[in-house]
Amino acid sequence: MAGKATKKQAQANLAVLSRLYKVSVPIVVLAMMRQWLGGASLSQWLRFAFLHVPLAGCVYVLEKSGRPVFDAKGKIVKEGTDLAQTGGLVEYMFDLVYLSLFADVGRIVFNTGKFWYVLLLVPLYAGWKLYGLKKQFMGPARSAEGNDSAAAAGGDSKSKRQLKREKKGSKAQVKYR
Repeated sequence: MAGKATKKQAQANLAVLSRLYKVSVPIVVLAMMRQWLGGASLSQWLRFAFLHVPLAGCVYVLEKSGRPVFDAKGKIVKEGTDLAQTGGLVEYMFDLVYLSLFADVGRIVFNTGKFWYVLLLVPLYAGWKLYGLKKQFMGPARSAEGNDSAAAAGGDSKSKRQLKREKKGSKAQVKYR
């Protein structure tokens, strides 16, 4: 049974990589042709290459981590990372690829490089996610002084366990025969 799941994931990864190349290569080639036909200068070509570094990096990482490895007999040695997963780094890399391709489509259709400003959303989104992680792991800020004074005064703060016990004790108990 485990072999069937491995084969299924390997085939799914090959399909995802195939679709990725079928979509991204023509769009990038058309954007390069638009750049060339527009009579771009050397600085515009350098900017074009620089802005495609995140796209190329993400495609490279997706290729290396997701492409299944086969032995000489055609048996799967390694199925690769699941490229269809959601909520992980793979999904963020695909999002970055899509944003870059969106900017290339804007270059093709409108002959402007202003669509590349959409990539500025990436560090903003990363900062927002990191801020959420900080709140999740660090918890709300509490002053040490406030906790000490509440404990010294015999405070009203009770643990969740104590609150649950009190709540359970106050409920009416039903006795069965």
